[in-house]
Amino acid sequence: MATTDDIARRVQEADSARSARRTKAALLVGELTHERTVVLHRLGEIDQQIGDVIVEHNDVIAVEELAAFVDTSATDLEQIVSARRPNRGRRKRRTAAPSSSDSTVPDPISPQENDAP
Repeated sequence: MATTDDIARRVQEADSARSARRTKAALLVGELTHERTVVLHRLGEIDQQIGDVIVEHNDVIAVEELAAFVDTSATDLEQIVSARRPNRGRRKRRTAAPSSSDSTVPDPISPQENDAP
């Protein structure tokens, strides 16, 4: 019959082998999901660029013609265009409204008007 020390040692050995495999699986899945996230982000950037080029040049080449030239389905290109985020132009800075302490703006109530009898 096994002693309590033998039982504890056997359980620990079984658990450590299982724990090592679990750790290895978790690390590998973590690395792969991180890589997947990076690839998906890059794919989104590429799709955005493709859509931008198609929209920018739609006056000289239609999606169907472009698809034929690049051996891609027109449906795929149209999906890329419809999923793209519209480019926002750079916003112009708003000029600040003149402040009430600005000397170029006349004061509605001047001190001379208050002194009149």
